[in-house]
Amino acid sequence: MNLKYLLLGLALIFIVWVGYVAYAAYTLSPRVSAQWGYVNEKTTEIWVEAKLSKPLLVPASIEELRIEFTGIPVARVTRFEYGATETDVSFVLAIDNYNLVRSLVNYMNNGQSGTVAILLQGRLLGIIPIKTDIEQGISENVLAYLNFTAESKDLAGGLVKTPALVETRFDWAGEENGRARLIAHMKFHNPNAFPIPIGNVSFDVYANEIKIGDGRTARVVVIPANGYATLDVETYIEEDSLPKVWAEHIKSGEVSKVRADVFLDIRVMNQDYHVKLVSYEETVKTDIMGELNRLLEDMLR
Repeated sequence: MNLKYLLLGLALIFIVWVGYVAYAAYTLSPRVSAQWGYVNEKTTEIWVEAKLSKPLLVPASIEELRIEFTGIPVARVTRFEYGATETDVSFVLAIDNYNLVRSLVNYMNNGQSGTVAILLQGRLLGIIPIKTDIEQGISENVLAYLNFTAESKDLAGGLVKTPALVETRFDWAGEENGRARLIAHMKFHNPNAFPIPIGNVSFDVYANEIKIGDGRTARVVVIPANGYATLDVETYIEEDSLPKVWAEHIKSGEVSKVRADVFLDIRVMNQDYHVKLVSYEETVKTDIMGELNRLLEDMLR
């Protein structure tokens, strides 16, 4: 066979292939969906599946794809399935639950600010390297969502009322012995016509019946008659308990029960009372997977 015609034929095949790839990529119309996979205390999997309207006919492979938050690797692709002649693409993203907690602590230590980075390395046609880094800054005051309140209660047959907890603000205070440390600024109102001393304010926090933290203070504050006073309570969150709480949250369909039992000591009319001020319970619902699927849908429009 004449070499010239052989090269011309190969060039023609290459041009047709490139044209098809360009056309297929332009008219791809992929449908992508994600769902929770296997979940345990250590790892959370996200299964992602994509259906292409036509095969791309481009051999591709992923050597590494990982996600970092505040410089800590929190997720990586553990399985990637793709065929050049296939229309189905799938991969598994595995989240390291303990690294996720560490990254959140870094986020708090950095003034509730951090960076998400996506790092991808792969190859096209088995020889052309692909490498890309995408970074996005995040800054949101997550502590602003925490706020305990409680109404006053009757004591001594209704002659005295307990102080009402009208507001709780939290400030981040770093770490101590493997526990996250917060300062709860608890503002109380005294509905009585005489001053009331309060002290030993404490609370225990549970999520899905797992104790995740507690707060204590031994300081005594006198709340003036019909007035207000703020008591600072040192609060500790057990970091090692959070991955288990996260796993239970996902297994329960992104629903968790959070409870805070708040206690205080009060002295009224020469009588000491240890009062359970409130058992504050709330159902926390998230739609992380729904948001992820909506994000994927918006990206492909």
